[in-house]
Amino acid sequence: MRLPDTTSSMTTRDHLHTASADRSRTLSVEMAARPGGLFATKVHFKHLTVATSEGYAGRPGGAQAIFHREWKQAEAKEKLQRTVESFRQYQQGQLPTGPGAEALLAEFHNVETELEKHEPGPAKVVIGRQEELLLQHRADTLHLTLANYCWFEDPAKALCLKLAGAKAAAAPLTGLCDSARCTQATHHLVHRPVWQAAAANSTALLASPRVPAGEKNRLLAE
Repeated sequence: MRLPDTTSSMTTRDHLHTASADRSRTLSVEMAARPGGLFATKVHFKHLTVATSEGYAGRPGGAQAIFHREWKQAEAKEKLQRTVESFRQYQQGQLPTGPGAEALLAEFHNVETELEKHEPGPAKVVIGRQEELLLQHRADTLHLTLANYCWFEDPAKALCLKLAGAKAAAAPLTGLCDSARCTQATHHLVHRPVWQAAAANSTALLASPRVPAGEKNRLLAE
């Protein structure tokens, strides 16, 4: 008994489904471009929220735009706070480590020298604001990771991009970060618990009889 050939019918259905999706997206884009179009798109396609229609039409705005703006503002604020915190630790003698520490300490020294040129007066708020203004440029380059800070000033010096074979990028590839070798990475007090936990885990693995000898040699090298 010869079975019917369903390949052509499946291909036709897939083609019709793709074409229908393309037409729906094209229609949503055209509708969203008109006054009140996003709400009309929501009603026509029966979306639960206008935010869904914004994403479907490729026009992020409204709630999405507000969320994105607030997130970027919160991120910039956190980066500045971390940078100022690192600078104040430097003033207290708590110095960062890592391949990028020397460059960071040189910039902190320049900021400290600049602050000493100006009489701060009795208001501590003024001093804090001066610190933020002088450190803003450095804070803009900061990328926060779990085990280190990445001061992404020069993509050509980023080890992660070299490992990935990328010549340029707007941000580091933190998944490929090797902070022990990258000249833009530093370690601070906030990262100590992470490294202590890693060291404790390695010690436990080295003491375990279940870990192969080759894996123990690798852990010892680390």
